[in-house]
Amino acid sequence: MKPESTFLAHITPGKILLICAVFGGVWILLKYLQKLFEALAQARPRMRFLFRMLEPLLRIVLWFGAFLFTIEMIAPSRDAFMAALGSAAIAIGLGLQDLIKNLIGGFVIVADRPYQMGDRVEIDGVYGEVQHIGLRSTKIMTPDDTLVTVPNSKVLDSKAQNANAGVAECLVVAAVHLPPTVDPDLALRVGREALFSCPYLCLRQRYAVSLEDAFTEAPFTILRMKGYVYDHRFEPAMKTDLTRRAKAEFMRLGVLEPWRGANGEPVPNSGFLA
Repeated sequence: MKPESTFLAHITPGKILLICAVFGGVWILLKYLQKLFEALAQARPRMRFLFRMLEPLLRIVLWFGAFLFTIEMIAPSRDAFMAALGSAAIAIGLGLQDLIKNLIGGFVIVADRPYQMGDRVEIDGVYGEVQHIGLRSTKIMTPDDTLVTVPNSKVLDSKAQNANAGVAECLVVAAVHLPPTVDPDLALRVGREALFSCPYLCLRQRYAVSLEDAFTEAPFTILRMKGYVYDHRFEPAMKTDLTRRAKAEFMRLGVLEPWRGANGEPVPNSGFLA
């Protein structure tokens, strides 16, 4: 009897149903685990990074186990199992190179952990919070609430910048452009006051205020306020708060002038608060 006939004869309807049941069970289990980890992350916010780290790891382990179980079920012997596994690897490697590259990137993410779910990262020019790490891609929610899918192969091809690396705190930098004639001491004082009065500032982390001269079409001075937000989810809110407070004070002191309309009248600065 030919080896192909023996191999096909080894595949029975019962085994096909069992394999379908295994894959269906893995899919249902992963859906349940996803909801479970989301509930645990909401119940224990301090441990949400741990729960989000375990979810992609379990997903990869379960799908890989289901794949090995399928190969073992349809292989008539151990030699046939190894041969089928090797043939599948060669076929997949030749026909699905991009998919394999993304899968390898997924394993690299789980093993090397350049980022995990909940981190704020920048990959291939996309910045935001990691919402999902799958076998093929990573989903990132940008600050403007746009969900971007980044292939995991980008981790192998480009650098990934992580803003918080698994902790809640995240560095925030807010910049205000000032006239080049501004008093440096005054600018630094206003920057420190805006930083210390910000309700999102994490005081146990380091902070700094700096000045830098720059020139594009005209000279100007850049005031940078650097501090850590106590929860990276409030990064946009902290940056807005720092900019608002600093600009309001500079306008009150006359360092910054309000915008003027076509009629030459100042535009009301109702968006600024003292």
